[in-house]
Amino acid sequence: MLSNQHKIPVTLNIAILVLCSSAYFVLLWAASHVHHYGWVMMFGFLFAVIMVPVYSLIHEAEHNILHPNPVINEWLGRWLCTLFIAPYTFFRHCHLKHHKKNRTDEEMWDLYYEHKDKLKRFGTLYGMMIGVGYFAVWLSVVLYAIAPNIIYSRFFYAHTEIGGFLKGSDRDDKVGQSRWESWLVILFQAFIFYVLDLSFAPWLILFVMHAFLWSSQNYVNHAFSPRDIINGAHNLTVNPWLKWIYLNFNLHLAHHQNPSIPWNHLPAYTAKGPGRISFLKNYLRLWKGPRLTKEASPQPLNNTHGEPETL
Repeated sequence: MLSNQHKIPVTLNIAILVLCSSAYFVLLWAASHVHHYGWVMMFGFLFAVIMVPVYSLIHEAEHNILHPNPVINEWLGRWLCTLFIAPYTFFRHCHLKHHKKNRTDEEMWDLYYEHKDKLKRFGTLYGMMIGVGYFAVWLSVVLYAIAPNIIYSRFFYAHTEIGGFLKGSDRDDKVGQSRWESWLVILFQAFIFYVLDLSFAPWLILFVMHAFLWSSQNYVNHAFSPRDIINGAHNLTVNPWLKWIYLNFNLHLAHHQNPSIPWNHLPAYTAKGPGRISFLKNYLRLWKGPRLTKEASPQPLNNTHGEPETL
């Protein structure tokens, strides 16, 4: 139960959700009904930007702090994941799993050990950053819908980072939920294709631009932070107006230390003064590739650090 000083900003969350949802449909429609690809690229940039707060709100739902009513919170999370093209239950599982194993060897995108294949580690990081990470979520939608057993095959478990997220998501109830949520995503996309008279190429361009923006920034808040489950994150600085794009997602250390605190209260848990680096600086240095490390992996947590779900 949140205290009065940490109330969920329900009205603001819903307003942002409605604004982003509306922009989502407008931009998809507009991109399919212009006759110059310069306009499509502009709409694609705007689409990628509005999908940033969409993801931030999904993140709030995953922590049960998007809406105080648990049922409404779940359905708002599903709605946003339907826009994002992801099965909400699986997406939530992966994120809560991340809170247990942050900065362990199962989530070491930015570092590598001397005995590991350096070229492969560079390829893994850059593959994730250019969009493979996002389209892997699309693959999960397809596989959950038609062949969920493939997700839990040796092929995926063999990849350290992917296998780490899959652990615990194979419970029958979770698989069942992820399966019907995946069908919901597929049917919804088919429905808006028909209703909005969308064209495939512009639709794909908008999602590719979103995939790159989301995937390339997805690990910036953790890159080169201490190898610590809870404190392995940054409170990165951004221009003040970007607060309304990221919804304070850049204050990620404050979030990991206080995962049940809504996004609008995180600045109160952020230390002032020197020592913080900018989001842009960490983003650019992540593009330089993973660094050699000799630090040992921290031990995963046995609970989800304030979360109700057992993983």
